[in-house]
Amino acid sequence: GDVTAGVLSCGLDSTEDLSILIDIGTNGEIVLGNRDFLISASASAGPAFEGSGVSCGMRSSRGAIQKVKITPGDFQVTYNTIGEAKPRGICGSGYIDIIAQMLGAGLLDKNGKIKMIKHKRIRDGEFGREFVLVFKEETDSTSDIVVTEVDIENIKRAKAAIYSATAALVKYMALDFSKIKKIFIAGGFGTYIDVDNAISIGLLPDLDRSKFVFVGNSSLAGARAILLSYEAMKKADEIAKKITCFELSVEPGYMDEYMAALFFPHTDLSKFPSVKV
Repeated sequence: GDVTAGVLSCGLDSTEDLSILIDIGTNGEIVLGNRDFLISASASAGPAFEGSGVSCGMRSSRGAIQKVKITPGDFQVTYNTIGEAKPRGICGSGYIDIIAQMLGAGLLDKNGKIKMIKHKRIRDGEFGREFVLVFKEETDSTSDIVVTEVDIENIKRAKAAIYSATAALVKYMALDFSKIKKIFIAGGFGTYIDVDNAISIGLLPDLDRSKFVFVGNSSLAGARAILLSYEAMKKADEIAKKITCFELSVEPGYMDEYMAALFFPHTDLSKFPSVKV
């Protein structure tokens, strides 16, 4: 249902150009195709990008940290929260920014381990080494807002699942990412994802940034269209019949793709030529 509504709202089935819809959530759903064919896959990404299963995670609501910058050298942190409220936690787009910025500032290695650097923001916590993003005094919380190595591991596995599923689907169709004209990004991220940061952690393929289109909650948009239009309802039925399901669990090369993606950004850096590591 989510995939059908998403395809409908993006018009993926109506264009001549090859496009991909990536719906980032607990189940990362991917659809590749155009007006001639549609093929889909689903990857179990886990709830990290929706603010669950991470120590200071929260949904995209008031007080969620959604944008982050970390200055190399002194590790000064600047951030933006939804509603410009005092920070209460971190949403999915915030975690993408944080990990990308930590990598860029030299705080993380490619495996996602926090480096042993003497600094007030780096310390040993209950779940291993952690980075203090916001100290308690600046928050609307009773404790510091931190990112732990366990959090980073959860995000790493989630991004690897989504990227590898997308890569496996493209490869299965004897294509490569250069043939894709547009990538629609959907999911409950609130207002935005920084494309450069998402690419630098290996969540999205390293393509021309103009190819990425953010569509918000495409499932909800499609469902609304179906409720309001009989023509949209008929079209949704046609889309559902048209989509071929690609089962990743029986694809021999998928696990290799997944294991290769369990680094920041990837074990094969030639796939991410614009990312400086």
